[in-house]
Amino acid sequence: MPSAVIQSARPVCLVSLGCSKNLVDSEVMLGHLERAGMTLVSDPADARVVIVNTCGFIGEAREESVDTILEYVEHKRAGTIEGLVVTGCLVQLHEQELAKEIPEVDAFLGLSDYSGVPSIVNQVLGLEAGAACQGGTGEATARNHGLSGGGSKGGDADLGRALLTPRHTAYLRLGEGCNHVCAFCAIPKIRGKLQSKPMEVLVEEAAALAQLGTREISLVAEDSTDYGKDLARGYGLPELLRELGAIEGLDWIRVLYAHPATMDAKLATAMAETKSVLPYLDMPVQHGDADVLRRMRRGTSPERIREVVGWLRDAIPDLTLRTTILVGFPGETDQAFQNLMQLLEDCDFDRVGCFAFSPEEGTEGGTLSDRVDEALAEERRHIVMRWARERLQAANQARIGGVERVLVDSVEPLAGIGGLLAVARSRRDAPEIDGQVLVHASAESAMEAGQFADVKITGVKGYDVTAKEVV
Repeated sequence: MPSAVIQSARPVCLVSLGCSKNLVDSEVMLGHLERAGMTLVSDPADARVVIVNTCGFIGEAREESVDTILEYVEHKRAGTIEGLVVTGCLVQLHEQELAKEIPEVDAFLGLSDYSGVPSIVNQVLGLEAGAACQGGTGEATARNHGLSGGGSKGGDADLGRALLTPRHTAYLRLGEGCNHVCAFCAIPKIRGKLQSKPMEVLVEEAAALAQLGTREISLVAEDSTDYGKDLARGYGLPELLRELGAIEGLDWIRVLYAHPATMDAKLATAMAETKSVLPYLDMPVQHGDADVLRRMRRGTSPERIREVVGWLRDAIPDLTLRTTILVGFPGETDQAFQNLMQLLEDCDFDRVGCFAFSPEEGTEGGTLSDRVDEALAEERRHIVMRWARERLQAANQARIGGVERVLVDSVEPLAGIGGLLAVARSRRDAPEIDGQVLVHASAESAMEAGQFADVKITGVKGYDVTAKEVV
């Protein structure tokens, strides 16, 4: 086959696992691959090389990552793909062990700016010197440790990414790493200390997304409210929100991953005063008992959490407040759990996610001996989620009959009964983690993905609501 044909026939499939921050890493990789002239495909059956971007945050995520790697090892053995590259947080933590246990992988790559990923793919395919393997043999191959994924991440490393989300909604990562030392979390070990992006870079990135047709951006970081504190410019998130709010075409700006210990009343003011910033905040509090919060090293207290929620709701009366809870942390007594439930009642959270504690290697929590029985921790998780579900369903019932503005994510024909089904979200609903608005529209409807529409809420369906188009 002529060399020019080989160079152009380089279809790559990237499988992204884990959180929204990991998704941004995947989009950065795809951007580099696309600019290198490689063909990006969504079906691994159409690829010559598969890249798996792993998650290493908790045990379940690591298991999913390993299972996914092994799935594509089988594809390589069968000859349906030529190469397999594994990247991301799991590699950052356990590269040597993975290389030893899964030698069929052609290259392992930890966190970087990912500018070297196209070169790695070329080497895996034997198109550049230093190839890890020639591919297609189905035999185990030793990783070439000379492969480089690029340099360290700079402030502008996320520019030019290829979106994996629908074009109308995207994540904007405020920085890398975390300065907190939560006893249950390995993120600082994986991604290091906080490195905020310069504000001008974030504004440039958001403006470029808006020009591509992005209508909604969700701000993500390990702690969004810590943004800018390492840039010697003071408390930066309120100023950033105002700058982003001036970008034409960005209709919805959503703040995720705020930390109650680093919140400031200025943030509530900026949210209330900036028209495109939604009255929505994701603020993981993790627990509601003073001793458990201390043992978790959260740097906050139940009194502080109640205070923050109070001035948030005062400043933004129609605020949708989401939180995440961790139950079963070592030393969590029955009384501590009751204190948690009381905090949930007092703060009246609108959206709640809950997880049972998982001892993570390299964390302080993983070394503690006074473990909570796994069955009891799971029972407590069910209690929290039942409370959250009942509250959400009551709130959704109260929405029936009201008219809301929604952002349409997709539109499909309704099989059998005619008309269209538009899957949309209200300002209350963050992508991928909250509910949806299921809109029944006529076949003549002009509703399109990426557009806003006014709908009337007609009912409740599980965590979602149903609606009809207002014409």
